[in-house]
Amino acid sequence: MKKTSASVFFIFVTVCCFAANFDTTYENARKLLNENKNADALVYLKQAELMAPENKKMHVFIDIASCYSKLKNYNRAIEYYMKAAKLSPEMADIWYNIGLAYYYKGDFKEAIPNYNKAIEINPGYAEAYGALAMAYRDMGLVDIAMKTINKSLTIDPDYAGGYNILGNCYEDKGWHYKAIDMYKKAILNKPDYASAFYNLGVVYDEIGDYNNAIDSYKKALKLKGDDADIYFNLGVTYMKIENFQEAQFAFRESIKLNSSNKKAYECLIECLWKTGQNDEADRTKKIMNDKF
Repeated sequence: MKKTSASVFFIFVTVCCFAANFDTTYENARKLLNENKNADALVYLKQAELMAPENKKMHVFIDIASCYSKLKNYNRAIEYYMKAAKLSPEMADIWYNIGLAYYYKGDFKEAIPNYNKAIEINPGYAEAYGALAMAYRDMGLVDIAMKTINKSLTIDPDYAGGYNILGNCYEDKGWHYKAIDMYKKAILNKPDYASAFYNLGVVYDEIGDYNNAIDSYKKALKLKGDDADIYFNLGVTYMKIENFQEAQFAFRESIKLNSSNKKAYECLIECLWKTGQNDEADRTKKIMNDKF
């Protein structure tokens, strides 16, 4: 009897230690995830996967998938989301995230059935309708995209992303003033919506309202100051009003954030020539030519 009791005790201690090791490893992974250190978090998550008890596996799979997605390894993200889906097939968020992974890898057709699966599980899933609309839009099916996004706004009239997407659709149609109204509604519902401010700037620029375009781009940069595209567009708009000094600054910032944009170098060189900085223009041109 003593021998049997000792064996049971040994097994119990081993299981407890194993569980403790999982908890510690997973806690470390979650901390790194919160710090946006995704590659480091993935190392811990892969260890946690080996130790995870059954009731924790789905969460680990989702976190691994999320890491892979943030690291732009969408095939692996899909693989792990599918593992999670096998354990919890009625969780709409999983199917939504599978759709997003397909979308970001450029496979819009494969994204659509996964968004639809999420909507089938949760008919009130406004964000899934929004993502579905984006997929349709990127496939050139703008009318279907508009019908889809209007469904999301019927579900949630305060859904800022829905107004932003509808604005994109209106812009595709050439309906600039309708697009402006939608971007303003998006901002009204989400005042820190950098993407909506950026899109608003694009439309104002297209209709020749350069002052409002500049103001919109600046507001976008206050919210998202590490976006090379916003700086680039701001520079282009400054060039249109012949403010080449401000344009130079914007293009330099854009290049700092994304040195692979040849057009930003070309615009900067033109601004330098326009302001009589010929030597600097020649130096910048040499840098550009060496790089590209």
